[in-house]
Amino acid sequence: MQTTFIIISVVFCLIAMAAAALPLWFGGRTAGEDEEKRRETILAILRQQAADLEKEREAGRIDVDEYEESRSELERRVIEETTRHSGTAEAGQSRTGKILAVVCAVIIPCVAAFGYLMLGRFDAMDPAFLRMVEQQQKLAGGHSQADMAKSIEKLVERVKEHADDPNGWYMLANSYAAMGNWDDAYKAFQEVNRLVPDNANIVADMADMLAAASGKVITAEVVQMLEHALELDPNQWKALALLAINAWDGQQFLKAADYWERLVAVVPPDYPDLDSIKKNIVEARRLAGVADPNAAPGVEGFQGGEVPTVKVAPAAHVSGTVTLGDAVKSKVKPDDAVFIYARPVSGSKMPVAFIRIKASELPYSFKLTSDMTVAMGSSTLADAEEVIVGARISRAGNFMPQEGDLEGEIATPVKVGSDGLAVTVDRVR
Repeated sequence: MQTTFIIISVVFCLIAMAAAALPLWFGGRTAGEDEEKRRETILAILRQQAADLEKEREAGRIDVDEYEESRSELERRVIEETTRHSGTAEAGQSRTGKILAVVCAVIIPCVAAFGYLMLGRFDAMDPAFLRMVEQQQKLAGGHSQADMAKSIEKLVERVKEHADDPNGWYMLANSYAAMGNWDDAYKAFQEVNRLVPDNANIVADMADMLAAASGKVITAEVVQMLEHALELDPNQWKALALLAINAWDGQQFLKAADYWERLVAVVPPDYPDLDSIKKNIVEARRLAGVADPNAAPGVEGFQGGEVPTVKVAPAAHVSGTVTLGDAVKSKVKPDDAVFIYARPVSGSKMPVAFIRIKASELPYSFKLTSDMTVAMGSSTLADAEEVIVGARISRAGNFMPQEGDLEGEIATPVKVGSDGLAVTVDRVR
């Protein structure tokens, strides 16, 4: 593999050298040929003028003095054209191009080799190096991608043979999660929940995977799952943590503080994020305009005194209902993913807000807000005055549009803050 990489690199380097050096090497010759053609053309014109002058003299239309003067001028121009560019100048121009061509032929491979030695990893494609990396991962307690893929294949075969084995489904769900395959992890947790219903830990894990599959957005369905997990076990730590984050993002600071306080009460004293959670509680209460009398000693945050009342601005939003058109109802399955989005009117088509639901939930009343960011640092509804609102149904569950998806958009832009919008999914992409 390393030899193949070297061969490919050399070929690309030769192509770059040829592209830079050949025009310089042959450029002087081309310029000389062009100059020679131009000179021949001018001399032909002068010869024609001399013939015309001779005819004028023979016809008696010009006198001897005028003829001699014109002939002398033509002779002078012929001499100028024949001596205008000497062979030495052309040779010098050609020599300069060839020198530059040689310089490029030397510099390009040297720069490429030096740059790769400084920035590249010449052993990254060596099979021995790859095996060493895998061994180090195993010694560190990790697993290589190849090992994980093989484990998943075995687990898939296992659950096919034993579809009612909750342990197999649970291991498969966690393996998918470790690989970042959130959609399949969520589906596997659904199977675990089917076989072991009303287990708070399973419900919370299932909600976590659904949020990850939705672009790390805590949707209404995720919130419903998390609240159900707390009904089953009021101390389920993952549900408390995710609901606290959701309340904070929704600027419901008192609610966030309450969830975090409940989380502090159930996690062990050596929990690594305990100090951060306590700071979050203090900050949430401060933003809500409520002092925290139980703030832990040594925790940075509100230190007493009058707490200013903070008026939280409402999140920017658009809301309405998504329905299925009659022409596409037969093409939709209950488990198909539905993405409801708002995107900018011009420029990038990346949504500024979206939620994901199942087709079985349609018709669906939605509310997109500026808290539903696609990614950290990306634009939100608060950054736009008008947006295009639409919905797309993907059987594959992919966020990016694909051929065969069902979709529908409101034909004209709507102002941010609009309610009562009607989106109909009625066409095939």
